[in-house]
Amino acid sequence: MSGIWLPLSLIFISVSGPLSNMAGINSEVLKLNKNITEVSSCEEGLHREHQFCCQPCPPGKRKNGDCKHDGDIPECVLCSEGNEYTDKSHHSDKCIRCSVCDEEHGLEVEQNCTRTQNTKCRCKSNFFCNSSPCEHCNPCTTCEHGIIEKCTPTSNTKCKGSRSHANSLWALLILLIPIVLIIYKVVTSRHRNKKNGYCNSAASNDEGRQLNLTDVDLGKYIPSIAELMRITEVKEFVRKSGMEETKIDDIVHDNLRETAEQKVQLLRNWYQSHGKKNAYCTLTKNLPKAVAEKICDIVTKDITNERENANLQNENENLV
Repeated sequence: MSGIWLPLSLIFISVSGPLSNMAGINSEVLKLNKNITEVSSCEEGLHREHQFCCQPCPPGKRKNGDCKHDGDIPECVLCSEGNEYTDKSHHSDKCIRCSVCDEEHGLEVEQNCTRTQNTKCRCKSNFFCNSSPCEHCNPCTTCEHGIIEKCTPTSNTKCKGSRSHANSLWALLILLIPIVLIIYKVVTSRHRNKKNGYCNSAASNDEGRQLNLTDVDLGKYIPSIAELMRITEVKEFVRKSGMEETKIDDIVHDNLRETAEQKVQLLRNWYQSHGKKNAYCTLTKNLPKAVAEKICDIVTKDITNERENANLQNENENLV
């Protein structure tokens, strides 16, 4: 009987060894999966900074170093007073630059920038702005025949009219009606093929060939385009096109007091990011019709002149 138990005990030992090893391996796998889950996620309100989940920096400060333990506050330093601010709790290592109230645009400081609040601007005396946010104030209208309502920071002056003045206007309108009709016919015939924000705009030269402006290179036209647009229109366009607010802020502050250069640099940065393909279409579709028409005229005339010069040069070479 003892001779039978000895082989059986050897078999049991040989089987139990691998099973105990497998149990140990499974335990390690479970621990590893738990650790991976813990590393990949943070509790609500916390943000992963390399190894640990950190709390945000409070308003008025920015991050200067990661936290040392899960749930701790990172190393935060104050924003530069009067130059930078943060008005919310955040995890960024940068503060936001304070806005500047541009006097050339009719603005003045209502409340100075602090570490926790951006500059507040308002219209200067005798200026108004009826858009929000206000980035440009217009001068109040001066009335010749009396005031119905005075100019306020958010509305223009309402003026009284005179009967003689109204009669003069009617007489002028009667004279202008035929001229307006002629202009209307010319404009509608000229722009009959301009559709979808002038994406498919075309103009014929003397030889009847058409100019396709869909993928025209806008690089050399950007300064001229910038002159046609107000700074508010440029900012609104690049925002709609996906430019980050911090990038807009950097370009504006790098060209303080130079609104014309701000417009050029904002448009150049958008064009570099967008690329040549469909840039003309994207630009003209998102601008007021009057501005889009002027841009079309500039580009069309330039391309037509280039073709005419090239044809003239070819003719001269053929004659030689």
